[in-house]
Amino acid sequence: MKRLYLLGCIFLLLQQTYAQKMEFLRKSETFKKEGKSTDFHYWSNATDTAGLTWVGTIQARGTAMNGGKTLYELWLGCVLKGRKAGANAFIFRSFEDTDSTQPVLVLDLYLADDAAVARNEDRKERSVIYLFGNKGKPMPVKVNGEETDIPANAWLRYETPVGSELKLSKGGAGGARITIRPKEESTAEYFSVSGFGLGGAVPPPGTVGLSVNTGRIMNMPPDFGD
Repeated sequence: MKRLYLLGCIFLLLQQTYAQKMEFLRKSETFKKEGKSTDFHYWSNATDTAGLTWVGTIQARGTAMNGGKTLYELWLGCVLKGRKAGANAFIFRSFEDTDSTQPVLVLDLYLADDAAVARNEDRKERSVIYLFGNKGKPMPVKVNGEETDIPANAWLRYETPVGSELKLSKGGAGGARITIRPKEESTAEYFSVSGFGLGGAVPPPGTVGLSVNTGRIMNMPPDFGD
């Protein structure tokens, strides 16, 4: 019974820690859903709307007791709800994340036709890496052994031509390490860098508990970038 009680407490803690609230601020009254989309594209030119049909404007708000969700997790929530609504593309509107407020992400959702998707793909950057922080303050990270800061509410950008090497690390011995060695030209890659938190490690065999990590570097889908 004590073990079941402990597992129940852990489950409730995880629910509180990783909770988020998503809602449509506005929805199109004329859009007709054609099915659940399997794609979700970042629309790289907000002035080029040919072939786009507006679906709605969605907001994701972190509701965690520890300050909320990472930008990536809020974005992923919008992806799931946006696909369900029939959208396959988004235009970034705003993101707020400071020490005094919980993070809030707002996206405009669209259904893009095949020609529009192909046009958008041709505009994408090649052979670059973007690093995002997850709080409204600078986020330290080591790049090729040198510590630097991801600016508050911004990102770092690195070019990664074929044959180059980019080493990323965060959090010391209990953190994350990634080495990127491009073998061919590819579209931009996006990584979310976070500090001390839950998960990312496995508790010792035969024990029940919450694992912790001193740093994470998460690789996001290619259409995460804004």
